[in-house]
Amino acid sequence: MDQPDADSCSACISRRAMLRGGAAGAVMMALPLGCTASSHTPGPIPAGNVTDLRVGALQPVDSENVFLARDTQGLYAMTRICTHQGQLVSILAIGPATVLHCYGHGSEFDTNGAVITGPATRPLEHLRVDLAADGSITIQGDQFVTADTRTPAG
Repeated sequence: MDQPDADSCSACISRRAMLRGGAAGAVMMALPLGCTASSHTPGPIPAGNVTDLRVGALQPVDSENVFLARDTQGLYAMTRICTHQGQLVSILAIGPATVLHCYGHGSEFDTNGAVITGPATRPLEHLRVDLAADGSITIQGDQFVTADTRTPAG
């Protein structure tokens, strides 16, 4: 079988270029660039106790695709699912500032879920938060609320 020479085949890729590209691809696949999340948990999500959540806190809820937060107005919850292509959003502290960052394509959201940087164009979705008399917090994963909705935390 005849091998084309480099001058006669502009579409041919050298073996070295293929290996270099393959190695780079393998490294990229190994990096934690975010994973696609199909959805968050519908229904009630236990989220700890209000006594463990200080004002100014923002944290992911263990084993769930949601964030729980507390500000001076009360408790709120948001999905961790980027509205661009459904990858998980992570908390990223940059000096004194905190942003929610999607490593998939670089979208960033503020701590209330509003888009700071695209390609996402829609904010993160907010979920209803219930607070029981004993201080236990439940996020209602199938009940969406507006971004300014807060559950008073006393």
